[in-house]
Amino acid sequence: MIAPLDPAVVAWVSAHVIPYEAELRTRLRRLCGSEAEVDDLVQDVYFRILKMESVQHVLEPKAFLMQVAKNILVDRFRREAIVRIDAVASLEELDVADPGPSPERVALARAELKWVLGLVANLPDRCRHVFSARKIDGLSQQETAHSLNISENVVEKEMMRGLKLVADMVARVGVDSGAGGQCAATGQRGFRKRNV
Repeated sequence: MIAPLDPAVVAWVSAHVIPYEAELRTRLRRLCGSEAEVDDLVQDVYFRILKMESVQHVLEPKAFLMQVAKNILVDRFRREAIVRIDAVASLEELDVADPGPSPERVALARAELKWVLGLVANLPDRCRHVFSARKIDGLSQQETAHSLNISENVVEKEMMRGLKLVADMVARVGVDSGAGGQCAATGQRGFRKRNV
């Protein structure tokens, strides 16, 4: 059984990793033999990050994401009997400098994650289950559809609906400033997002 995910890590991934997924996929396509391999690697990256106890040390999410992907590829290369020389030579495409996060950034990210999980808890049942399966459990669209006994089209629509509802809740409720602020819609502590 997989240990429960830290809501702060989940929120951090949603806010700071998902925006770079398209760029990660583009870089991985140059290193992988197929789109299926890219999908597997991206899922492994999300799984590895989401099972972390903390992401407080991460100052540069993009660099961190690329480094996790590179580490997974290196691990795979070590296990394979035959390694494509061009793939190993191209690993530097995933290099991005990561100066490391401050303790303040880590604390803020944890608070934001708790707040986002409160928003997710307010989604309609099916939407919440789909959103959690895709973004928290790291299941693919097909795996989510199979596990929830719904079509992939419904998974896609519920994901879009979930993202819109979360964005609407944020726009409607806002994010309170200060550590003591309560988010009216969720009862969770809310923090003003800062560009750190």
